[in-house]
Amino acid sequence: MKVAGVVFSARKTGNGFSCIRYCLDRLEGKGFKTVLINAFDYEIKPCSHCNYECYAKTIRGREEQCPIEDDVPKLYETMKATDLLLFAIPTYGGRVPGIFQAFRERTSGLSSLFKDFEEFQRGFLNKIKGIIVIGHLTAGGDMALHEVLTDFYNIEQPEVILLQADEFGRRSLKGDLIESRAVRQRLDRFVELVTKGISKRKMEGSA
Repeated sequence: MKVAGVVFSARKTGNGFSCIRYCLDRLEGKGFKTVLINAFDYEIKPCSHCNYECYAKTIRGREEQCPIEDDVPKLYETMKATDLLLFAIPTYGGRVPGIFQAFRERTSGLSSLFKDFEEFQRGFLNKIKGIIVIGHLTAGGDMALHEVLTDFYNIEQPEVILLQADEFGRRSLKGDLIESRAVRQRLDRFVELVTKGISKRKMEGSA
């Protein structure tokens, strides 16, 4: 079983990167194949300057192609090639990062990858089994977490963890949360919950 850890951050190797890398290392120790996907390495553009080509069949009775050319289709294809997904998402001004929001916005334009919502749910949403949000409650970390979970309003919710740097005597800007033993312990528990959920679903599927 292959697990992808996806980091949505404006910086290449911050807290999200190190926390996901730590979780993937633990999962490798449990026999999973892993890959780290860093959204920093992809060009991700938000929805803009279009004519709702993604809804052209409903509006104009014909299929039309999204006019935006970037790496979003490639990113989704990479994720589709895995069995499970873990996300790491920092909090910027009480919201999810622009790179993550742009990624979410572009879902409707991927008609070539997902023919309908049900296929999108099976091929993508259902694969997301764990989400790490990094941010303080006083800076809207809980609001960012809630924003992320709105995608799961009618399906099984993934395991989630909110890491607040000041809870561990650190500053998130330094990007060194993983150096805290308490943070690693929280992540160990997070990985245990994710893998426990996977084992439970396997047993139910074979019953």
